[in-house]
Amino acid sequence: MSTVPMFGAVMTLARYEARQIIKRELYAQGIKLAHLESREITIAANRYVDDHPEIITFATEQYHDFVKRGILKAPKERRNHVNE
Repeated sequence: MSTVPMFGAVMTLARYEARQIIKRELYAQGIKLAHLESREITIAANRYVDDHPEIITFATEQYHDFVKRGILKAPKERRNHVNE
């Protein structure tokens, strides 16, 4: 499988996992998520992805597992359209 077509799916999974991690950290600190804007959690999650590149590896493995188990569909091969 090529990494280019699945990059969006992998990043979606990585950001989802990062958001979950940030939410657990905030909860552990006693901060109620209802008191925060979703944007603040998203910014923290994006920073987490930047600071922890291993989450991309985890998300890539998760993506391949999801495709193998049929949870996600494998990306379709894209055809190059050439005007003749």
